[in-house]
Amino acid sequence: MTTASAPVRCGLSPVLHGGFPGDDRAGLLRDLARIADEGGFDVFWVEDHSRLPAEEIRSSEGEPERDEPLEVWSTLAYLGAMTSRVRLGTEVTPVTLRHPSHLAKSVATLDVLTGGRVVFGAGTGWYKPECLSHSIPFERRDERFAKSCEAIDVMQALWRQPRVDYDGRFYRLTGGYLAPKPVQPGGPPIWFGGFSDQILTATVRYGHGWINGTNPDPVFVAERWARLREIAVAAGRDPAEIRVCVPLMAHLSTDRERARASIDGYIARGDFEKWLGSFFGDNARRFGLWGTPEDALPRLQPYLDLGVRDFIFDLRPPAIARESAELLAEHVLPRLANA
Repeated sequence: MTTASAPVRCGLSPVLHGGFPGDDRAGLLRDLARIADEGGFDVFWVEDHSRLPAEEIRSSEGEPERDEPLEVWSTLAYLGAMTSRVRLGTEVTPVTLRHPSHLAKSVATLDVLTGGRVVFGAGTGWYKPECLSHSIPFERRDERFAKSCEAIDVMQALWRQPRVDYDGRFYRLTGGYLAPKPVQPGGPPIWFGGFSDQILTATVRYGHGWINGTNPDPVFVAERWARLREIAVAAGRDPAEIRVCVPLMAHLSTDRERARASIDGYIARGDFEKWLGSFFGDNARRFGLWGTPEDALPRLQPYLDLGVRDFIFDLRPPAIARESAELLAEHVLPRLANA
């Protein structure tokens, strides 16, 4: 378990979809990246999707089939050019959505252009229509997991080896070549998002960190963390090497009622309990970071007590993102520095 003396690291995660104030996506993302870069955040995480369910688009005050997500690597390149310190990551990339040689090249290019600031967030994917819309097969979970692991094997080989010959079940390369290599030796750190045993196994095999589901019950975090330690020990890896991150929705305002209305509206528009479960529904109210800055630390304390030292603050819908980010930087991060 991470020691309580380790520094707390926080990331910001704005959505790339939905209805943006003034329909100005570039302006809001630019402002949030600046807040992250100058405000002491460790990572600026963004989603990696090409499309999302209509309910999620509506929940972020957007119009389905119009306000779909921006392409992630183009967006991160744009944001990387206007930041100098904060790391840039995906929360998380469905690994099989792109061919691994192309994905490895995109990640390596961004790492070169940002001076080694990339964090690669990886997952096995969950939204079937997204894959099918690109004529990409959406295999059953076990198949998807095996394919994702192969993809990461290919990516790491391309990042580390002069030439790559790979003959796998899903991917084949003959004389594969990637240059320039990432600035970070061996490639960017990999963080896995999810909570299944398969994701925990991949985290132990490849990962620097594990990202839980958004707004998780602290009891659930403790249970899954214990399972992660079991898998790590069985594989001969020190569990203390793996950082554990908790993502929480952040609806902060100096006006508590505005924050309450924001999170209630988000949940009502998304109708999440019917199709996604409690993480973005009841859990968002119970465990999400909503209210005034003074409400924030008590909501974080149960996770801190477990030993969690990494957080991602999920800024959705876009309308409250700037206010939440500014309050986090000004009032919450300084308090966490002494937690």
